Amino acid sequence: MDKTTQELWQEYHFLSKEMIKFLTKQDMELFYDLLNQRERLQTVIDQVVDDDFIVSPVGQSLLSEIRQDSQTISQNLQIHLGNTKRQHQISKAYSAASTTAVSQMKWKR
Repeated sequence: MDKTTQELWQEYHFLSKEMIKFLTKQDMELFYDLLNQRERLQTVIDQVVDDDFIVSPVGQSLLSEIRQDSQTISQNLQIHLGNTKRQHQISKAYSAASTTAVSQMKWKR
């Protein structure tokens, strides 16, 4: 049975909400799985000819919520990537300091 346009958009909204949840938990494996599911669903939605739902008040309200969710995802993803980059820089700094300390210990012998 084919899903209606409304059902497809509601599923898209659900996936967006789940993406936020797992991004907040920093469960990136599930986040990317949900992102892939949402991208596949977007392909299906793009092939639907029925635009009546999108222009309806309910459709406009749902699209507004989806836009807000997408903005939240984008902001949280930027924060996550910034934190990851910072952790990598700190790790690199400790690694270099550790290597320097070890090489200096060898020279002192």
